[in-house]
Amino acid sequence: MKKFLVQFILLIMVIAGSLYFFSPTSRPSNLDLPFLPQKTTPAKLDISGHTFKVEIADTQSKRSKGLGGRSNLAEDQGMLFVFDRVDKYPFWMKGLKFPLDFIWIKGDSIVDILPNIPPPKDGQSDESLPIYQSRVEIDKVLEINGGVAEKLGLKIGDTVKTSP
Repeated sequence: MKKFLVQFILLIMVIAGSLYFFSPTSRPSNLDLPFLPQKTTPAKLDISGHTFKVEIADTQSKRSKGLGGRSNLAEDQGMLFVFDRVDKYPFWMKGLKFPLDFIWIKGDSIVDILPNIPPPKDGQSDESLPIYQSRVEIDKVLEINGGVAEKLGLKIGDTVKTSP
């Protein structure tokens, strides 16, 4: 009977812990575990009169996943990668199924644009994927559908404003 009671208490503790860690509303906000569901932070980004609905990738696990695994992205949507310090950050197209434009941002200004980066070819190994980075140091990167930057006339020097 004693053994059963100990096992029962342990089972209840495991269930309670699972409910705590797998519930996005009760999880501590500073807990950044890549295998847990990630809560996305939406925002609006305005560049030269064009508004994008963006997801903010401001943790390592959100930045690692990025847009990988998605089959498409609306023309007015994107993902904004936010870094704590200014530097040159490498990006790759792992798990992408559509082309992207990389908009490199420092402060509140576009400093570089890398347009129409193609997705990996079927069966392409991770080791053979090209690495992309800006020519100058940045603190943010906006990923949008390939060709949208050119279509909207976005250019180096354009001002970038975010709002919730």
